[in-house]
Amino acid sequence: MRYRVRSPEGEELVVPSLPDLVRLYEGGFLGDEDLVRSDTSTAWVRAGAMPALHGVRERRRDPRRMALLAAAFVALAAAIGILLAR
Repeated sequence: MRYRVRSPEGEELVVPSLPDLVRLYEGGFLGDEDLVRSDTSTAWVRAGAMPALHGVRERRRDPRRMALLAAAFVALAAAIGILLAR
């Protein structure tokens, strides 16, 4: 099934399949505010509200959270190292 995507600026794109739509969303090309509808539907839905993309959105957030936690851990370890060196 093909999907139509409309950006907030009004640009439209035809995506050949749901797996292709998921890849565009994972890569950040498709944002939460973009509108999506299948060829068989007349209703536009925000990409961020699509059940088919819900798990993708959660996975997409995880790397940033893990990077932030890792940076906080490194900063904490450096601070402890400086305090112990005195």
